[in-house]
Amino acid sequence: MRRYALLFALLFAAPPARAAEFDPKPIDDVVEKALKEFRAPGAAVVIVRDGEIVYLKGFGVREKGKPEPVTPDTVFAIASCSKAFTATALAMLADEGKLKWDDKVRDHLDYFRLSDELADRDVTLRDLLSHRTGMPRHDMLWSGRAADSADVIRQWGKGKPSTSFRSTWEYSNVPFTTAGVIAGKIDGTDWAGVVKNRIFKPLGMDATSATWKEGVAKSNHATPHYFGRDKSVAAVEWDPIDHAGGAGCVNSTARDMAAWLRFQLAGGKFDGRRLISEDALKETHTPQMLVKPEGPFAVYFPAKSTRFTSYGLGWFVHDYRGVTCVSHGGTLTGFRAQCMLVPEKKLGVFVLCNLRPSYVTEAVAKTAIDVLLGLPAEDWVAFHKVQLTLLDSGVAAARKKREENRKPDTKPSLERKEYAGAYDESAYGRAEVLTEGEGLVVRWGKFTFRLEHYHFDTFTAVPVEPKADVVSFDRSTFEVSFRLGTNGTVEGMKFLDQEFRRAKK
Repeated sequence: MRRYALLFALLFAAPPARAAEFDPKPIDDVVEKALKEFRAPGAAVVIVRDGEIVYLKGFGVREKGKPEPVTPDTVFAIASCSKAFTATALAMLADEGKLKWDDKVRDHLDYFRLSDELADRDVTLRDLLSHRTGMPRHDMLWSGRAADSADVIRQWGKGKPSTSFRSTWEYSNVPFTTAGVIAGKIDGTDWAGVVKNRIFKPLGMDATSATWKEGVAKSNHATPHYFGRDKSVAAVEWDPIDHAGGAGCVNSTARDMAAWLRFQLAGGKFDGRRLISEDALKETHTPQMLVKPEGPFAVYFPAKSTRFTSYGLGWFVHDYRGVTCVSHGGTLTGFRAQCMLVPEKKLGVFVLCNLRPSYVTEAVAKTAIDVLLGLPAEDWVAFHKVQLTLLDSGVAAARKKREENRKPDTKPSLERKEYAGAYDESAYGRAEVLTEGEGLVVRWGKFTFRLEHYHFDTFTAVPVEPKADVVSFDRSTFEVSFRLGTNGTVEGMKFLDQEFRRAKK
């Protein structure tokens, strides 16, 4: 009799909670609240648990002032969340014995060079993907001057390091551009080809692309928006950053990202097919470098939820309220994305938004994790609303201090025509200072800056062209400080935090 009772219990026991039993209301509520508080036009959210999609929904509109809604199939740029795709592609190649993580970069790409002698000699693929080359972003190079990936890599490598090799974690994009070029070279294609053939197609990510041109060509694509310091929300153009490649060029939908989450949480398997060994994929989720969550990264890893932060290969690896989390965010001029995985709980969240700066994606992703894990509620929208306020108050304080430090009643040492000329820097190339009307302008790469006298031989460089690109510079302050030689003529200038030397006539 006891045996039949046990059999009855097994047959009629309540099954594990499935998608149909998931209560979507807390997620619906936080997304709606976040969109309202941050004034974001739209967002899309997907949540995967135990290999199933338990939540998939679009909110708001694709473009402010227009009726087309965001759906689970709306295409967004995922920006730096692309880095995990690049790392996974290299892990697949490593799994096949086509490369090793500790291979020297120059053994795979002969034109890759760094200005620091030690780093130039010893830098490995692992160093590239864990942000420990000693090099800073130098993002203006690829956003303002470079024409293709090879150009980006060559110029960036000539830039000045910010710290010693392997001593400090410092986030940088071009190492992932480099890794993507290497992956394409080994695979006999290019970065876009590698991720399409090895990841997008096997996962059925048919709406996902690896160039901005493909992304914006989709009929159901989101329009990016910029949130200005004046509190305006304006539609902006997609960033034309195909030359950044593996650093941030994936475009996708919430529905497609569900497949990516399932693949990552299943240790490299998808629909019963193994695409990469569990060990090879796990290496990308394994801490490689300690991260101090300081500066702009402090907001993403607050002390109230995170006690340790590290970086793996294309992923942040950290704790989140008692569980280990693998995550990454992404930012372009008008897009934000956030991915959070909790491997031990087979739980993953991806949030897409068409407004930057905003913290819609962070607030929603953290709330979703809290809800799915049954953690005490936190008002992440309120927390991140404060962080956005602090961002702009910090900008205002810095500008106020700069104005207070200005020496009144000074004037330039020379007539304005004496500052005009060509100026060169090894990585940043040539900048031209020209007289225009009653003032001066600087032209560098695709940008034009109007010079307004600050004090002595220092000028405020106000970005004016191209208008579609400089709209997002309203929180930045640029300067040009001319350096005079002992004979009283201009020898050089400091611009974009680089020392340019005046070219010989």
